[in-house]
Amino acid sequence: MHRNRTADDEVTDTIDRPESVERIETRPTIDDRRARDTEVADRPVTERPAVEEAPPRWVRVSALATLGLIVGLAALLATLTGLLAPIGVAAGVVGGAISAGGLVGASRRGVTGHSVALLGLLLSIGAIVLGVLAIGGYLPWLDSRTDEVVKARDWLNAHLSFMRNW
Repeated sequence: MHRNRTADDEVTDTIDRPESVERIETRPTIDDRRARDTEVADRPVTERPAVEEAPPRWVRVSALATLGLIVGLAALLATLTGLLAPIGVAAGVVGGAISAGGLVGASRRGVTGHSVALLGLLLSIGAIVLGVLAIGGYLPWLDSRTDEVVKARDWLNAHLSFMRNW
């Protein structure tokens, strides 16, 4: 009805409102009503049907996060041998990618593993950094010309005599 009006139409609708609103003091307040209504009405009790609760779901850890942790740890251990430093760097890159996928997978509902994926990512980064430093020759105790595994075995044989048979 009012859609076809233009701004030139000087038609104004007025609403009749009282200038002031008087408060009626005789109206009972909410507290007065409650004081008068002291009778308790008996209502029939209806039993509600038992609501079946959903069985608790097991929270599972992201498989990529766990795999990223395993690959990151293997990469770090390979890097710390000295001879396998280049392989440790490559495995660190792969482990970092898998751990990043584990972080994304852990963001879904019902899937955990943020800390596992972060630990795998940190181990992978550590393997990459140590491997690059070992390959570049910046770590004299960890380069590709030394075999830390043989050194550790010789130390164990010297200090723990029962380990010689293994």
